[in-house]
Amino acid sequence: MITLKSEGFSLVEVVIIVGILSLGLLVFTRVFPYGFEVKRKAENYSRVGILAQNLMEDIRRDGYKMLDKKYPEVSSGYGKGNGKFKKYPGVNWQVEWWQTDVPNLRKVRVIVYDDERENSPSRIEIVTYIAKRY
Repeated sequence: MITLKSEGFSLVEVVIIVGILSLGLLVFTRVFPYGFEVKRKAENYSRVGILAQNLMEDIRRDGYKMLDKKYPEVSSGYGKGNGKFKKYPGVNWQVEWWQTDVPNLRKVRVIVYDDERENSPSRIEIVTYIAKRY
């Protein structure tokens, strides 16, 4: 009587294992680019936030009187200005200020956004008040 020893894997088992591993790798390679996209969006959002904060700090440092000079009055008690950052040409900024009901107090709004769309996903808006110093 002849007995066959079955050691190792059969061809069918190897094909099934290779198929399962291939599906796993395919799923992994499809998910991998999403991580890069999320990282890029997070970097853009951080950059826009830091630029908005720096612009607002410059406005606060310059003070109440410089608002008229840097961001001219468009109508009575309201001024506006906009532009792009030199180091980041794809990032735009907009500054608006209003005279409040309280004498010598202005409300200032800084908006920073990436690309040409004002309603971009990386849009940051910061609002503060600046008082006139004597």
